[in-house]
Amino acid sequence: MQEQESKSRLRESVKIRHYIMNLIYRHPNEKQRIPGSNELAAMFGVGRATVTRVLRSLTEGGYLEGHRGIGTFTKHQNFIPVRGEMPPLVGLLAGDGKYFYYPYHVWSLMANSGLALTRGGCNVRTLNLTGPDEETLYTEITHQYLDGLVALDIGPQRFELIRRLREEAGLKVILQVTGNIDADAVGADSFSFDFRQAGVEIGRRLLAEGRSKLYFIFLNEVTAYLLEGIRSAFAAAGKTPEVTAFDWGSPGVFSEIAERLRAEAPEALYVHGEHYDTVRDILDECGIDTRKQCRLVAESHAIHSEYHGLRIDIPFEETGFEIGKRIARHFRDPSLAPEHRSIPLSVSPDGL
Repeated sequence: MQEQESKSRLRESVKIRHYIMNLIYRHPNEKQRIPGSNELAAMFGVGRATVTRVLRSLTEGGYLEGHRGIGTFTKHQNFIPVRGEMPPLVGLLAGDGKYFYYPYHVWSLMANSGLALTRGGCNVRTLNLTGPDEETLYTEITHQYLDGLVALDIGPQRFELIRRLREEAGLKVILQVTGNIDADAVGADSFSFDFRQAGVEIGRRLLAEGRSKLYFIFLNEVTAYLLEGIRSAFAAAGKTPEVTAFDWGSPGVFSEIAERLRAEAPEALYVHGEHYDTVRDILDECGIDTRKQCRLVAESHAIHSEYHGLRIDIPFEETGFEIGKRIARHFRDPSLAPEHRSIPLSVSPDGL
């Protein structure tokens, strides 16, 4: 209970801070008188003690200054207006905003989106959220005072939240969604990687090599499309692959993988993302030959050593840049209609 109250106070403190920072951002060359402590407490439904802490922190940070008998005012900051106004402010959101660290694929998309946005005349801010449910996330995002939102690594379970942010909060939104989607269901600009077609190509290559016994590490909402494509390629040839799929959420999953690999060597093995090095070590410990005996399939960004297998190339950098360019265009041309882009992936043999 105490922890929940602490999180609630933190969220409200951040809302007050963002409210004041937004005043500064929107009026960079003007002093703005902020509401008094009682008014702010009523606005955000918190006690005066919470307001006092936030105001003290902002004053100590050089964002506010008090004038006895008059009130508290914003201070001029080194913000750079363009033609008298601050550029559009766009938030970069990964998943539900609770990443403790950013893995390569997320950071690559975020960094390159940010580069394209700043080149396109926008300012950016990464979003870290705490909300446990959609309503709280909606409130947290709308209290960021943004003009636009780049939402990365988003699944269909967040489409309703995105709709509300567009229609109710008026944000310009662009998404990078997980897997192959129904573009009409999103209602906003969206990009997705075509894992299914990559799976079809992998399936064809495995068929050409006479390999049908596959270990699939790991199965999730994204890689399910890859596996669907592999099975589709086999079905087109009148065959069915023998697939052993492992779930990342299963307790002791790496011990399970090691036990299975000690008992038998598959003809092919797919390993997802940054799990490659761990699984490769297990293969080496089990004495499995990955040149001829077992065909490896892995994503390029996760391979950091000598590799013999099929490499999946995912254009994170280029896609991130295109995402940033697209939303920047929306601020220059508000009449742009939403569109969906399915980004092809390439599959190539490496070291074979």
